[in-house]
Amino acid sequence: MQVIMVSQFGGPEVLQVGEAGLPLPRAGEVLVRVLAAGVGPWDASLRRGGWAGGLPYTPGGEFAGVVVGDTGGDAALDDGAPVYGYPGLTGCYAQYVTCPVEKLAPIPAGLPVTDAAAAPIDALTAEQGLTDVLAVGPGDRVLITAGAGGLGHFAVQIARILGASVVATASPQHHEFLHRLGAAVVIDHTRPDWPGQVREATDGGAERVLACAAPTLPGAAQAARDGALIATPVHAEFPDGQRVRWRQYDGQPRGSRLIRMAPWFDDGSLTVTVQARYYWHNAAEAHRVVERGHTQGKLALIVDDDLAAEMGI
Repeated sequence: MQVIMVSQFGGPEVLQVGEAGLPLPRAGEVLVRVLAAGVGPWDASLRRGGWAGGLPYTPGGEFAGVVVGDTGGDAALDDGAPVYGYPGLTGCYAQYVTCPVEKLAPIPAGLPVTDAAAAPIDALTAEQGLTDVLAVGPGDRVLITAGAGGLGHFAVQIARILGASVVATASPQHHEFLHRLGAAVVIDHTRPDWPGQVREATDGGAERVLACAAPTLPGAAQAARDGALIATPVHAEFPDGQRVRWRQYDGQPRGSRLIRMAPWFDDGSLTVTVQARYYWHNAAEAHRVVERGHTQGKLALIVDDDLAAEMGI
């Protein structure tokens, strides 16, 4: 089978098409034919040297595809069943991937396959941060920084589904987009005074904050009121001071959580915005775009040739 391979760390140009043997599922795993894969900043970070698992490796942490073979288990995972998942941080830029069953979920009927491919990591990370860490519920007011990106655009929608009022930050070109997703207030985080604007909009500072990008961490602390809880999946040095509480967390690859979100996708209350789709042999261009930042939603790689032809990619 063909894969995208990283044989040396470096820029996007190190992403090369290679050949690999068909992976064999172990006990508790299924083989999936990949139709599309999501692209995120973690892919670029690992490619630059953040991958500790050795070279060569195949990037890609999320995918959508169809089950190959009879799993002998859940009928939803029979041969040909459309599934999506987050098996780990690597391996999905390939024609086939193996995935533990507990990290898979059936693709919701309301979710196109290319959108599904771009959902698992960020949707799971947003939902976990808002529910498990911040315990967001009806009537809460939540600040979500970098709200237009892959993680942020899921977080804005999920916070609204949970009944919260959302204050989001983004560059000016994304403000209308975030209002459409349900943000009550959107603030320009390219302005140096944005934390003060948040404090004014939240009557003295946000009590619950999901900080979705490293550059917004210092401002998030300034925008929060004393004793506020700030959750972030970003691995970074947190600003000094004990005025606020910080919780760094890592999104967990759980198919059960994707299943729990399925009704939201089906009724349209949760959507995936895919800014651009690329044929997977052009993964380097997708990495260049994600590294430039300021994306609106996610990027996707179309792996299946028939799907790519159908989409004109």
